Amino acid sequence: MEMKIKDIMTELGGAFAVTWLIFGITVWNVADDPTMGTSFVGLGMATLGGMLALGIAWMAFSGADILPPITWMKAITSEDLTDQNMWTATIIRLITQVMGAILATIMMAKLQPDYVTAAIAWSANPPVDYEIAIWSIVGLIAAGAVLGQIHSKVENDWAMPIAVMAMAGLVNFESASDMATMIMNGTEHAIAYTVPWLVDGIVIGVGALMGMKIDEMIASVDDASEE
Repeated sequence: MEMKIKDIMTELGGAFAVTWLIFGITVWNVADDPTMGTSFVGLGMATLGGMLALGIAWMAFSGADILPPITWMKAITSEDLTDQNMWTATIIRLITQVMGAILATIMMAKLQPDYVTAAIAWSANPPVDYEIAIWSIVGLIAAGAVLGQIHSKVENDWAMPIAVMAMAGLVNFESASDMATMIMNGTEHAIAYTVPWLVDGIVIGVGALMGMKIDEMIASVDDASEE
C-alpha cells in the first residue's frame, strides 16, 4: 500500500504528540545547582495517563502506527511480504516517526530551557552497544506474539494502549525518540540507538508472525479433529 501525503502527515503528527506528551523531557530541578536533581516532564509510557494519551493519539491520528515496534509488527504480519510498496511505506513510516520525535524534542527544548542535555546524560550513563541476549530476544518474541494476537483479534480501541502500557518495561516503544536524540547530538552513539530501533522492532514482528502461525495451526488441528 502506497503512502499518501495525508498518511505521512498523520504519522508525523502522531509521533510528535506522543513524544511530547508521553516520552517527555528531563529537566533540572534547579538550573544552577545540579545537586538538586532532575524531574521528568511527561506522562511516561508505563502509566495510566500515558496509556490514555496513547489511545487518544491512535484515535485522533487514525491510521498512524506512531510506535516503531507496531510498524514492524504490521509489516511482518502482512499478507504479502514481497510487496515492495508495503516495505516502502514501512520505511517511510519509520523515518517519519523519527522526524516527528525530532520536531517534538526541539519544541520541548524551547519550552523547557533547563532540560538535561544529551551530553550530560550520556556522561553519567554512557550508552552501550547493542548485545544479543537470548532471553531478551525470547521475551521480545513472546511480547510480539501477544501484541499480534491482541491487534488482530481484539476490536476494542483501548486493548492495544493497555498492552503497550503493560509491556513498556520489556519493549522499547520509545526507540524513535531515542533516535531523534542521537541524530540531534551527533552520531557518536549511533550503533547503541540504531540497532535496537531496527532489531527490537523486527523481533517483535517475528514474534507476532509466529503467534499468528501457531494460532492458524491450532485452528487447523481443531478443524481436522471435527471431521
